[in-house]
Amino acid sequence: MVEFTLERNLVLLVDDEIDILNLFKDVLNVNGIDARTFTNPELALEELEGNHAKYKLVISDIRMSPISGFEFIKKLRDIDPRIKVVLMTAFEIEASQLKEVHTDEFFNKPIEIDKLVQLVKRYVGSP
Repeated sequence: MVEFTLERNLVLLVDDEIDILNLFKDVLNVNGIDARTFTNPELALEELEGNHAKYKLVISDIRMSPISGFEFIKKLRDIDPRIKVVLMTAFEIEASQLKEVHTDEFFNKPIEIDKLVQLVKRYVGSP
């Protein structure tokens, strides 16, 4: 009998800007990285509650509704603290705010596409 092991290899993208999500997802997919997208962080949490073992990395915007990226990450950590977290924003942010939610990395939007791919590959590896 052949056993299959479930490998964490999915990336979850959360941003209220659909154009950014589509661009990031397309770029990652072209580079062999499977990504799921959500414009609503509460729906993303529902996905994670049932499927957290599939995800290795979450990239989330900070300014969203109905909950902020900070609130989203705190709830994500309750679901599965092993998932790596990268926060992004187009706005200035205090370093102390990032430390409160224990992010693995942070970047400002816009980000160069090749830098995005390199960042994600650091966490999920190359296909």
